[in-house]
Amino acid sequence: MSRVLLIVWVGVYALLWSLATIFLDPTVPYDAVEALNWAQNAEWGSPKNPWLIGMVWRPALWFAGTPLSAYWYITHFLAIAVGMTGCWSLAKYLSGSERLAWLALLTLNLSGIINFDIISYNDNYLLVMLWPWMLLFFFLAIARHPAWWLAFAVAAGLASMAKYSTLAFVGAVFIATLVVPGIRACYRQPVFYLALLVGLAIIVPNLFWLWEHNFVAFHWVDSQIKRQFNPGLFIKLLSVYYPLLFLWWILHRSQIQLRWPADSNKKVLLLVALLPLVPICLWFLFHHGGRLTEWLQPFFILAPALVVGCAVNPNVQPVRRAGPILMGTAALVLLGYVTVMATNVSNAGRKMSGIIPFSQKVEQLWQERYGTPLRLVGGEYLADWLTFYAPSRPKTITPWSSSAKPNIYNADIKFADIRHSGALLIGRSDKNCTHASFTRALMQWPQLSLDAISQVTFQEDKEHSGYPLCLGFVKPGTNTLSLHKEPALPLPG
Repeated sequence: MSRVLLIVWVGVYALLWSLATIFLDPTVPYDAVEALNWAQNAEWGSPKNPWLIGMVWRPALWFAGTPLSAYWYITHFLAIAVGMTGCWSLAKYLSGSERLAWLALLTLNLSGIINFDIISYNDNYLLVMLWPWMLLFFFLAIARHPAWWLAFAVAAGLASMAKYSTLAFVGAVFIATLVVPGIRACYRQPVFYLALLVGLAIIVPNLFWLWEHNFVAFHWVDSQIKRQFNPGLFIKLLSVYYPLLFLWWILHRSQIQLRWPADSNKKVLLLVALLPLVPICLWFLFHHGGRLTEWLQPFFILAPALVVGCAVNPNVQPVRRAGPILMGTAALVLLGYVTVMATNVSNAGRKMSGIIPFSQKVEQLWQERYGTPLRLVGGEYLADWLTFYAPSRPKTITPWSSSAKPNIYNADIKFADIRHSGALLIGRSDKNCTHASFTRALMQWPQLSLDAISQVTFQEDKEHSGYPLCLGFVKPGTNTLSLHKEPALPLPG
């Protein structure tokens, strides 16, 4: 019965948050544009992350009518539901108590990692989904049966291909297989080597891709960090792990003591889960990176389960009010999100909303001129958003470059494709749109010639004033130089 209630809880949670974000979130974050682009390229890697992010988005490309924004939100919260179930299962196996497993699960409601904080990221939600199961499968492999190494290999391989930070756990597991005598026996088990092959099969294609692309993802991470003493690390850690203070208080009020477990397998699991944080925190104590909170957040999905796994007397009933209070917290967080978005607090409910009518109107202008769907776009930053919101789902004309390392690119683009399909270019917001307004796109394709130039007005949202943008039209089926200037066309904001 408890497992049925678990499925109902996480299912309703995912449904309500999916509906709230679909109907109230004005636009997807830029991470969604990246995820779509990586799915379109369908390579074994991307400029920032491995290949799983793009693969998750491949189904959205199979059906032209799939609402991309709804796909973004639904996949996020379905993944969160799977991760929440993994947290409950991990807590159940470690503590031996379904009550404590529920307490660990409901503690997640005190963190934004399972709701509003996760919306912005194209990688963290996959870690939240996979990490609890990865550690659970490792625990079962060392405590129950070696066949669980296969499940661990699949979960760890996929998580590594969502974000490279997973390799910290994989490294800790490898060390455990060397230094713990009971686990070292895995090297005498054939299924362990089969699991190694499965894990390598998942990871190795990305290694070849990184080699071919000059390890671009690692260069990107390095560009986000600078050497600097960073005492703010402790504030960041508190902002991620503060719900554990409430969990400790609930356990204390319930007279449930916490102690380092006597079971050797539980000890190993705790060390595997916690040791990766030590070098990460030491590194960031002397390096500053604006994305530190983003990188630390997924680690919290494991924390409540690990804490209840240290309970000395797990059969003691937790205080009765804890469960209803934490469930009420989940409802309050959802209600707060709905209120903020519906009343547009700090422009949260309208941010960047002008990009949707802008994308639709730009494609309309293209079709009115040429009578064909818009297939290719390029130029300035807003062109990236057209790939997501323009109805024909155009691709970018930005080619891959090992020197420029664009995060939105087209791995297969050739000049013949542009000549055949034409392209719409977004130029700089100049007062007078000229050929020079499209320098960024024309530097990539100097052989391009523009058929026409128009000036339009773009308004990001009602909180921002409109400003002029330049549109450059490359005629489909030909590339003859024929420039003429058109009057500005104000677009709805």
